[in-house]
Amino acid sequence: MCGAGSEALNVMGNLLSRLGRPKLRSGAERLVWGAILPVGEGREMTRVRLVGTVHEESGLVTVPHLLMILERIRPEVIFLEIPSAAFADYSLGISSNLESTAAREYRDRREVNLIPVDLPTPDAAFFSDGEYLFGVVERRSPDYCRLVDLQAHETVTYGFPHLNSERYMETCAAINEAARAAIEELDDPRLNRLYGMWTTQHDLRDEAMLRSIEEHSRREPFENGVLLVGAAHRQSMRKKLRLGRGPGSPRFDLDISDFLDPLE
Repeated sequence: MCGAGSEALNVMGNLLSRLGRPKLRSGAERLVWGAILPVGEGREMTRVRLVGTVHEESGLVTVPHLLMILERIRPEVIFLEIPSAAFADYSLGISSNLESTAAREYRDRREVNLIPVDLPTPDAAFFSDGEYLFGVVERRSPDYCRLVDLQAHETVTYGFPHLNSERYMETCAAINEAARAAIEELDDPRLNRLYGMWTTQHDLRDEAMLRSIEEHSRREPFENGVLLVGAAHRQSMRKKLRLGRGPGSPRFDLDISDFLDPLE
């Protein structure tokens, strides 16, 4: 099923064979998780919860399910993985994806600010290069395809609890490692260059989204916010948060298990 690079781009762009359903962390583990992330200073704590999602409805990942999560969190601000230049179309519903649709429906019910935080969209060549790159990886690496298909299956089957689980991040890490290993084996200068460009772009996006949220929180203080972001970004963002942010940065929480339905 790992066909034509499409699922690969979804996982890597928005980027273990352990069996069993994804599990939510225990209360004790959640306390440890929260303690390693920075807390805002000098005012009432500003908290931003990272809600991992995908950009199109898939199985149990639906607009109503995401809207239910937002209703439970009750954010004052929703940060969206959308470039500023495209925000007007998404805000009006001219363009839409899963997150923007849920955010607009939540705005219809409650007072909330919607804020775009992503970098400008790269040109078409960046995406065509990505399709070529991951098409080569798919043909080279059965492990890569197996992991991508596993991730897609568990997303459809388990929905948001899976997208926001440790297991999801572990699978993303395994997918990235399988892609890297395949590219190293091929030892092709063009593939090395494209892979470097791809990973650099996504690293820049993750840093830019976190920085935009921090800057907004300083300009317009709030207490309770949400970042709706492709679940594949959570692993990179966790690494950046563990390195620490500047004074006055919001507290970023990756653990949203209190707002998710438990897995049966």
